[in-house]
Amino acid sequence: MSNLRYYVTFFHTTADGAQVEYFEYQPASPIRGYDDIAKLTDLIRGWGRKQVTVLGFSPLADEE
Repeated sequence: MSNLRYYVTFFHTTADGAQVEYFEYQPASPIRGYDDIAKLTDLIRGWGRKQVTVLGFSPLADEE
C-alpha cells in the first residue's frame, strides 16, 4: 500500500471556456505510467468534467 500523496493539476472545458483545477490524490500504488494517468482522467470525468487533460502531478511530502 502506498503512502504517497500527489498534487494533481488538470485542464477541462466548461461552458465559459477552459479551466485549470487541482486536488490531492492518494492512490493505492504509485503513479507509474499511462495506465495510471488514464485512471486519473476517468476519475476526474466521473466528477462531471468534460474534455479532461491531466497536466501534471507532483509527489507531496509525507507528514509525520
